[in-house]
Amino acid sequence: MKPLFPRSQGDPVLAIGRGFTWAAAILCLAPLPLLLLVATTANWPLGVWAGGITGKWLQEGWETVRPYAFFSLRLAGLVLGINLAVGLPAAWLIARRRFVGRQVLMALINLPLAIPGIAIALALILAYPAARASGILLLLGQVIYTLPFLVATLVPALAQGALLEREAVARTLGATFLQRLWHVTLPSIRSALLAALLLVFTLSMGEFNVSFFLFTPLNKTLPIELYSAYITNRVEVAAAMTALFLLFVVPAAIAIERLGGSKVGQA
Repeated sequence: MKPLFPRSQGDPVLAIGRGFTWAAAILCLAPLPLLLLVATTANWPLGVWAGGITGKWLQEGWETVRPYAFFSLRLAGLVLGINLAVGLPAAWLIARRRFVGRQVLMALINLPLAIPGIAIALALILAYPAARASGILLLLGQVIYTLPFLVATLVPALAQGALLEREAVARTLGATFLQRLWHVTLPSIRSALLAALLLVFTLSMGEFNVSFFLFTPLNKTLPIELYSAYITNRVEVAAAMTALFLLFVVPAAIAIERLGGSKVGQA
């Protein structure tokens, strides 16, 4: 089994890098046990497990977040579909064609990464004020925010020399474009495509900046409800809701890493 952190063999730079990696991992993971302690403590202000261990807060948290969780799942599904319909052709065009305006197209796709979420949200509200109540702006805002990640993940996969050679061989054997796409291209980029879709799903489920300015009482995402919980509810309920939220996003994040997370986003 390949070690998570290979031996540095006396290289001080690698040793320092490994130390910082472990420190960052511990810093990120340390709050999780505390989160579970708070969520299972009957009366957290009095101390750890004061009043006993309870599942009441988890149950109450689930009853609170359930409608928002299912709404966020539906929204993430729509975001995935639109990203796939728009992002896959765009990535193919950027990876396979050299045309006038290619750099401009790449810059436009990546532009939302350089713009604050509030600016994107306000621009959408000013441009399409009537569409906010229906939730269309919320969907559009998340698509604008997540599309660059999908395109940036797929462009390197579609530009692989080995894939281009296999497609050329299939073409010489009489395969049509759709046949090459279905039998050669998509199977070859399967891991990258799945990782990209999981990344989009995770980003959509956890997106807050754009959604905060575009949601309505009838179209509220799970992160927005978590924010409300930490302001208005007991800390135990808020911790329980956060723990439940992690159940939606952590498995997807692990899957991304198993599929080659270090390559995701390299364009």
